[in-house]
Amino acid sequence: MLGAVVVVHDAGAGRPESVQGAVAALRAQCSRVLVVGGAEDSARAAGADYRSLPREASELLALIAALREAGGAHVAILAADLSHPSSELVRYMQHVRGSFDVVAPERRDGSLQPLAALYHPSLLRRTEGLLAVGERDLAPLLQLASVRRVTAEEVAKFGEPEVLLARAGQSFM
Repeated sequence: MLGAVVVVHDAGAGRPESVQGAVAALRAQCSRVLVVGGAEDSARAAGADYRSLPREASELLALIAALREAGGAHVAILAADLSHPSSELVRYMQHVRGSFDVVAPERRDGSLQPLAALYHPSLLRRTEGLLAVGERDLAPLLQLASVRRVTAEEVAKFGEPEVLLARAGQSFM
């Protein structure tokens, strides 16, 4: 399985320690790790492959780049700015993925964290279609896909959901 670290929007997300933490979480579960976005030096320092994106790239464009590299298996996506990327949660999502297009963890409020999820390459055309009509966010893709929701109770086996799924600059509670 390919693991992809997404670095878009915030220059702080490309800090070496952020990228290295996400790469380490993926490396434990994935045969190959790719950093997508604006952190080439951090990707190389972490020993990961790298694909550049335009400076104004969206999360959706980063997912497309990863899906194009995936082959036939799911892609594990982690945002570089996740506060506490969890290798164990990635492993669990692999275990429960079944035939779902997406496996995504829930926060306690029931919302999904699409930047700590698994995506199947069969979503590539739908993702490209969303980008073609101007979409930049991952949320609309989740409405078009079969999604295995990893409940907050399941996520809690690996740590507090609000901490594990928070991105830098977000409060934990």
